[in-house]
Amino acid sequence: MERKLKLNPLLLFAVGFVIGGAALYFKLSFTIGLWAALFGIAVLFENPMAGIIGAAFGYIFLPDTLCLALLYGIFGLYLLRKIFLKNRPLQIEGQETMIYVYFLMLAVQTFTSMIVAGSIRDFAIHTGGLMLFMMIVNESYDEKRLHKIITAVVVATTILALIGIVQYIVGVDIKEGWLDEKFNTDIRARVYSIFGNPNIFAEYLVMTMPLTVGVLWSSKRDGVRISFLAMFAVQLAALFMTMSRGGWLGLALSLLIFIVIVRKELLLLAIPMAGAAVYIIPQTFIARFMTIFNMNESSASYRLQIWKVAIRIIKDNFLLGLGLGYMPFKRTFERYLSTLGIFHAHNTFIEIFAEMGVLGFFFFVLFVIAIFVALFRYPIKSEDRYMRTMGAAMVASFSGMLFHGMFENIFYMTKITTTFYLLLGIAFSLARMCRRRKGLELMKERTGVYGEESII
Repeated sequence: MERKLKLNPLLLFAVGFVIGGAALYFKLSFTIGLWAALFGIAVLFENPMAGIIGAAFGYIFLPDTLCLALLYGIFGLYLLRKIFLKNRPLQIEGQETMIYVYFLMLAVQTFTSMIVAGSIRDFAIHTGGLMLFMMIVNESYDEKRLHKIITAVVVATTILALIGIVQYIVGVDIKEGWLDEKFNTDIRARVYSIFGNPNIFAEYLVMTMPLTVGVLWSSKRDGVRISFLAMFAVQLAALFMTMSRGGWLGLALSLLIFIVIVRKELLLLAIPMAGAAVYIIPQTFIARFMTIFNMNESSASYRLQIWKVAIRIIKDNFLLGLGLGYMPFKRTFERYLSTLGIFHAHNTFIEIFAEMGVLGFFFFVLFVIAIFVALFRYPIKSEDRYMRTMGAAMVASFSGMLFHGMFENIFYMTKITTTFYLLLGIAFSLARMCRRRKGLELMKERTGVYGEESII
């Protein structure tokens, strides 16, 4: 039972008096904003779950600085609440240990970086993400609470997808470098929603769309299924309109893995559906997809050139790496090849190896393995339909994300990094719930066989 915060009426009177006095000296808009801020703080302090759901929905719409301010602010209130009310202390469970070990490695790479100030920028992003992760796993202790977070993410994704579709209808400029016009003559737009880049938008969609599929598949209510099917259709349309081939392949892999886990016999439909898709999907999209196999296409040759230089950087900084973040990598890359103005390696694995060296990369691999082990050990083995299906959705999400990470850097943009930690929180919340249920079942079995005293 959670304890409630008791407020002294005199304190409320004093706060009202101060704000009323402020209204005499400041503009009305400032006073209203102050009232709204205090009201928001009070709500979040009293109901941390409201803050977590709000963050899960709203962070993606904010500028990067405000996104981090939101995460740090909500976590600060969350800690204050824990200190004052002394209920439900923050917990770290065994299957989560590798997350904190890897975070410690990030800290080491930050403060031993060749550009410490630049690395602090990226470390601050990872810290904000870890805060969100900690709040989610500690507050999502039942299905209903976790489902609210998942629904918030799905709705936010759908809104972003609708913005992308509007961009495609209205038309947006295709920036230089987004397209090789020699091989893509019929493409009229590449949508990016609010992300500023279609490939980043595609990254986000690949990460979050499996959640939509998971809820759609797990629900037994027709109304819910229809709603989530409609949202998935909107998201899928937007992903196509990004013209991101890595995004298309990432989602295809995600859906394939999801089907293998939940109902592998449906794979028999894959071949006829793929054949039908050739006739249904507009030729523009098919032509764009086929450029994957053309090594003369500019984006393919561009990435290959970057990877060759990045591998040279890795060889020269094999043990310790350059330091966390894009700034050390960018400055070093320019010393090897100054004609390309790049910010990252366009490959998550190469980027992490270059930044963190062989030791850091080894811990990253262990970190990724820990994610999949937790999912396959707990939710995937669960007999609960919702748990198993959402576990499959998370496996699909991380698989698609890592595959897409072969062509982009997942940990470059603030919002994408935050999304990674958000999904990490959902995945380990599922693992926690399943682990605890399994423990309760074992306790009941022992009680039934040996008597109640055997539990002590």
